[in-house]
Amino acid sequence: MTLHTATWGPGGGVDLTIRLTGAEVDAIGLTEAEGLVEHMDTALWALAILRTGHSVRTEAQTEITADDLHIAIRELHTHLVPMVGGIRDAAIRRHRELGGTTGQLAAAMDSQRSSAQRRREALDETGPRRIAAARWEAWASAKRSDDTTDQD
Repeated sequence: MTLHTATWGPGGGVDLTIRLTGAEVDAIGLTEAEGLVEHMDTALWALAILRTGHSVRTEAQTEITADDLHIAIRELHTHLVPMVGGIRDAAIRRHRELGGTTGQLAAAMDSQRSSAQRRREALDETGPRRIAAARWEAWASAKRSDDTTDQD
């Protein structure tokens, strides 16, 4: 995977292009990759409107509204944050399965060993919050089924 940028237009806009290898597309699926990029787009939009205080995708640069933030919160809370959390949890679980140490995990997390240990232990907890997180972890680590097809 690589990231390329190119400027466009008189306003200083930038195209961000993410290039995936064929193996990455096969592993992720085009539809899921596009969905994740859409959620990242929402995160970048939310960051821009929070930093400027006004809309940034229309010519009329109006003040941001609660409705704008409703959209950002909904998308981030129900999609991007759980997806990224699932990817993180799946990576931590796999790291442990492959013999990674708590010290190595702490270094990767840029945290204390005790925080890394708690994060590892949280993967084995039960309860409603863990059930929801476990669904996203399972999503992140699931192999694509052969019958999955993507539309162009």
